[in-house]
This record gives sequence, structure tokens and C-alpha cells, in this order.
Amino acid sequence: MTGTAQSMETSGNEIVIAILFGSLMLALIGVFMFVMVIFYQRRKIRHIREQQQLMAQYERSVLKAKVEIREETLKYVGQELHDNVGQVLSLIKLYLSRPQLQQKTDVTLLIDQAIRDIRSLAHTLNINRVDRYTLRDFIAQELAKVQKAGTMKISFAHEGFCEPADSQRRLMIIRIFQECINNILKHAEANQIFVKLATENGSCILSIADDGLGFDPEHGYRGTGLVNLHDRAKLIGGDIRIASSPGLGTSITLRIPQE
Repeated sequence: MTGTAQSMETSGNEIVIAILFGSLMLALIGVFMFVMVIFYQRRKIRHIREQQQLMAQYERSVLKAKVEIREETLKYVGQELHDNVGQVLSLIKLYLSRPQLQQKTDVTLLIDQAIRDIRSLAHTLNINRVDRYTLRDFIAQELAKVQKAGTMKISFAHEGFCEPADSQRRLMIIRIFQECINNILKHAEANQIFVKLATENGSCILSIADDGLGFDPEHGYRGTGLVNLHDRAKLIGGDIRIASSPGLGTSITLRIPQE
């Protein structure tokens, strides 16, 4: 009887221990799950905040790009008014004050030219042309402005249909392109600019190269505003590669998923 009682007592103790161990394991599992839920919630909140910050940064960058495009447009219009329309109007004034210099037909032609130039400038002032034209046509128009100055030769090639559906992304691409061209005009001392717009494996590729002075990317990186190019490319899910060497010109390639 004593042996049986001891055996029952031992079995009871084992059951208690098993229950306690099971309860402890359940408690540990519960704590682990609670910690994981807290960790997941914090990670989710952090991700949402990062997305909100990225969206806010994108919106600020788009707004800045719009302002910069307007500033570039006004600068171009000011130069055109001074160099072209202003000169034509001065000639008209001269002919009208001294009619013996030229025939009436010459004055009429000059007036027609001034009207065409003013219409062209009015067209340029419209920021909505970013939405009205394809990316290819807009780039061609911007390059035509550079070509018109007569200081550089322009080469523009295009393959396939490269056109982001989102107008905001198109605007950012245009601003990146304008920044590249401005850098060439300001720093490169180039004779030629080569631009290519093409599609490849579902991506839109814009390459801009020149035969100018070039630079060392490690030392000239910040001075030429290239950091801004990388930031803007990143905001639209793109990738930008810059290759340059002193005396060998510069090549910039922008790759953007075409969605």
C-alpha cells in the first residue's frame, strides 16, 4: 500500500510539473506573440511614416521642378525678347522714321517676323505644354533652343515610344534633362551634344553626352549639381549613371521604369 501511495504521489507530482511546464510554455508563446505583434506594428508605423516622408519629398521636388522650369522659361523668353523681338522692333522703328531707307514691303515682313516670334514666346510661356507634348517632342523643342544659339551641334536620336503615363514623372524627367543640358552649357565648353531617347526591356532610357572638358566625378560631384540629379531620379524610381573623365567629355544615362 505504501508503494502504491508513493507511486500515485509521484504521478501526481509529474502531472503538476507537466501542467506547470505547459502553462509556462503557453505563457512564453503568448509573450513571444505579443512582442512580435508590437514589433510588427512599430515596423508598419515606421514604414507608413517613411512612405509619407517620401511622398512629401516627392511633392516638394515636383513643385520645385515646376518653379525651376518657369524660371528657365522666363529666362529664355527674356533673352529672346532682347535678342530677337527687340531688334526687329528697333528696325521697324528705324524704317518708319526714315522711310527712304527701305520699301514698305520690308517693314511688313519685319512686322510678320515679330508677330511669329511673339507667338512662339507666348507658346513657350505655357507650362502646360509639358502635358500637351510627348517627352520626345518636348526634348526636341528644348534642343532646338540650344541649336538656335549656334554655338553647339545637336544630335537627337529616338527609338521606340518612351512616354511615362504620369505627368508628374514626365515633368521630373524633363527637369533632369534640362539640368543636364544647363550643366553642359555652363561647365563643359563642348562643341556637340548627343541625346538619345529609347525603350529597352520595359524601361525608358535617356542618355545625354557631350564632347566637352569632362571632370573627375569624385571631385566634381557636388560642384556640378549632380547630387540633385541622383535625388530626383531616385524619387521617380529611376537610376542615373554618370561617366566622365577630364578631357573626354561626360555621359549621363537615366533609366526609368515605363509604367
